[in-house]
Amino acid sequence: MLDLYIQNKNAIIGLESALRIAISNANNFNTPGYKYVFSSFTTIYTEAVSSGTKTINPVETGSGMTLGSTSTDFSQGNITIGTDLDTAIAGDGFFIISSSSSEFDNNATQLFTRSGSFQVDSSNTYIVDDFGRKVYGFPLDSNGNKASTTIEPIQTKGNPNVGFEDGGILVADPESDNPTPLYKLALTSFQNKEGLIATTGGAYKKSISSGERFNIATAGDPLSANSQTVYGDILSKSLESSNVDIAKVALDMNLLNRGFAAVQAVIDDVTKILNEVIKKLSG
Repeated sequence: MLDLYIQNKNAIIGLESALRIAISNANNFNTPGYKYVFSSFTTIYTEAVSSGTKTINPVETGSGMTLGSTSTDFSQGNITIGTDLDTAIAGDGFFIISSSSSEFDNNATQLFTRSGSFQVDSSNTYIVDDFGRKVYGFPLDSNGNKASTTIEPIQTKGNPNVGFEDGGILVADPESDNPTPLYKLALTSFQNKEGLIATTGGAYKKSISSGERFNIATAGDPLSANSQTVYGDILSKSLESSNVDIAKVALDMNLLNRGFAAVQAVIDDVTKILNEVIKKLSG
């Protein structure tokens, strides 16, 4: 009968994992670009007592429960007002950033994010995110056309007076009559976004499940050569809010609380029964 405790232990571990996810959703309600994460449970069956016969059904003694899977809701968040260097994607796509403040030349370590909370770094050299990770884009010539088909970390050319225009175009002296185009933000996406792995700062990294990324392009370009879907527009002085629904989080927490209460009640009952059995055996 001790296996009953093991089943309840697995259930508590599963509920605890789901609780951590629900708390993360609540904590990131105001985090730009954050996406709501769902959790679901699955059963853990023990061996069947009998596999059954032609005239008798199989006999099973019940099952335990554990966290089965998680999935991310990548639906669009609301667009809010931001600073001159903040941008928001309205539609499909992810911004491309480096894996850290010191690494930016290895494609294998690129990260992908919906958070367009950007600024100039302390050396007035690069456009970075809130964690100092460099942001990728296509360099532009003086006419605003792509000067290269290869993306690179966006530099400010030593001019701290920069800002983004709609479409993800970084310009120097944005308030002047003739701002100078410098870069255009790069975008990419994945066929299976659910396979992406979340990392610090609302960023994601690819995995075997996500597969390889689509072509790197810019706002309004097709995702791939034969795709009918295009990357979304990039809005300047804007931020995409999280898509967390507080009412949904509250419901999640309520259901988890009921789950914990049910498991605890079962543990209490099992303990009482075992104590009675032990008393009778010892008597």
